[in-house]
Amino acid sequence: MAYDIFISYRRKGAGAGVAGEMQAKLENRGFKVFLDVDEIGSGRFPDQIKQAIEECRDFILVLAPGTLDRCVEEGDWVRREIEEAEQLGKNIVGVALPGFNMPSSDSLPSSMRDIPTRQVFLWTHEYRVASFEKIVENLVSTREKNKKNHRIRVALLSLALLVAIGISFFVFRNSLVESSNNEEKRVSPAQVEAARSFNSHVKKAQALTRDLPNAEEVKSNFQQYVSYKESFDKLMAGIAEYDSALLLKEEYGEAIVDSFDVKGNREVLSDIRKALLNGFITDVDAMLQVNYIEYAREDLKMARILALPADKPELDSLESVITKLSNN
Repeated sequence: MAYDIFISYRRKGAGAGVAGEMQAKLENRGFKVFLDVDEIGSGRFPDQIKQAIEECRDFILVLAPGTLDRCVEEGDWVRREIEEAEQLGKNIVGVALPGFNMPSSDSLPSSMRDIPTRQVFLWTHEYRVASFEKIVENLVSTREKNKKNHRIRVALLSLALLVAIGISFFVFRNSLVESSNNEEKRVSPAQVEAARSFNSHVKKAQALTRDLPNAEEVKSNFQQYVSYKESFDKLMAGIAEYDSALLLKEEYGEAIVDSFDVKGNREVLSDIRKALLNGFITDVDAMLQVNYIEYAREDLKMARILALPADKPELDSLESVITKLSNN
């Protein structure tokens, strides 16, 4: 069994509980995770550890207070796991628990001098949902999994689009035939193509936004949704598709048969967009409270995209705070 992710932790202390929680969360996302408390069986312990690290793409290091203290000992298991991951060039991601202080490079063995330069995410009870999403975003396994899922989604969407275009064309053609029985009308090729494009944009928007939360769900649990970038991407893409459909309807008028209530659906997405924007603004404030400057900057970038084309003075104020803290 090949593993995607190896979790290294110190078995005594708070790190063991967090390692187990992360294993469960990651496996629920479809990743194959190695955690030695479950996976070690018969055979030589070092060989099984080495094989698991060789197979994985990502190496998660749980950093509880005192985790790195014993790494000065050459036979320490956590040290040996880190050295193996470093030597094999694995993507090392640190997860720091409250109370952990990263030692200086000079105080670590030469084989571990790069650890203080690795990405480290703070894991607290209050922000563990947001922290977990940030960790998942920075895994090589996530990017590879997303590529595979994207290829599948593209294939399915392409098939669905072809079916939808075919059905829409026949519905539109029958509508023209029925109208011609009462009054002869001439429909230009441009109008026919406009109707096809209209239906195509609407079907894409529906497929993209089918599983999005409503505005009230975003308001009540914004921390989850500001951390889930795929929801943001689907929302913005869905709005763009509906806008394209509305432009066609405005230009071609009666040639477009709108049985989808495009305007109403577009307004629903606008409400979600407003709720998500307020969520990002709230999250920027929260990140600044704990001095997470980089996270705050990322959230502010998303907020500016959601606010377009309107200007929001509060975003400029937050930008000023981030710039001031970055320069200190």
